[in-house]
Amino acid sequence: MLDDDQIPPIDRSALRHSYVIANGKGGVGKTTLASNLAGLVAADGARVLLVDVNGQGNVGRDLGYRESGVDDEGAALYESLRTGAPLIPVQGVRPNLDVVVGGAQVGAAPDMLAATFRMQQHRQALSLAICLAPIAHHYDLVVLDSAPENPPLQQLALSAARWMVAPTRSDKASINDGLGSISRQFQLVQRSVNPDLTLLGVVLFGSGSASKQIHRNARQWVAEELNADGYLFDSIVRYSEAVGQDARSHGRLVHELEAAAAANPKFWDLRSGRANAGTIVSTTSASVAEDLATLAREILTRAAGQDAA
Repeated sequence: MLDDDQIPPIDRSALRHSYVIANGKGGVGKTTLASNLAGLVAADGARVLLVDVNGQGNVGRDLGYRESGVDDEGAALYESLRTGAPLIPVQGVRPNLDVVVGGAQVGAAPDMLAATFRMQQHRQALSLAICLAPIAHHYDLVVLDSAPENPPLQQLALSAARWMVAPTRSDKASINDGLGSISRQFQLVQRSVNPDLTLLGVVLFGSGSASKQIHRNARQWVAEELNADGYLFDSIVRYSEAVGQDARSHGRLVHELEAAAAANPKFWDLRSGRANAGTIVSTTSASVAEDLATLAREILTRAAGQDAA
């Protein structure tokens, strides 16, 4: 039950297509999944909003706008959280894709909210939902990238979402520590401020596609951690260090790398000096792009099926 006074009304129906990508620990593919899910759906023609609720601001690395005029390090998001005003996204970061930029100022938001809404814990947790709901109806999909190891920022993102998707590595420590941590935040938020929040599923990220026994073990550990089976998505995003490095060094999403790989310079052009080796993109990007596209379809299909049910 909400017991804080003066919490503005929140149109939860406007947030029915909002997805938070969350895990309690870093390095499990969370931001990569958030950026690429948003970018893939936007490339397919839908209107998408990506909200970077993270003090690291790594969405900007995935989309190539870090240290540009677009990158305000989360100042606009911070101000909306402080005042309760609707979010003001940066428009057209990609065709059909708008972004609410994250960064260092977002990391400072929990302290500001605690001071601004002193003794109003529910109002603090709902601050992002209050700012997001008035603009969410402009979009077919809203994706929120949440912060690892930062419960107050996690609560902000979870409180504004309808669905939670949790990427994880396949080892037992990642599943127990990462999923265990975010599961506790999920239950707290669902019980106290956002009863609409639903765990849609868990994604194995950065795993070998042929590692069947590893996948069986991971499925068992996920079921044990969440006290339920059936959450693990069938789609698995395979491991490729080269693709991860290329994506952030070039500021491109994986499906954009796939297109760029087709234009890689020929060996003889490199040898003759007519082309720069720094322009080469890993051809493994095609496989990872396929994994992400398959996962995106599975995520949206599962959500639609649960809504229909």
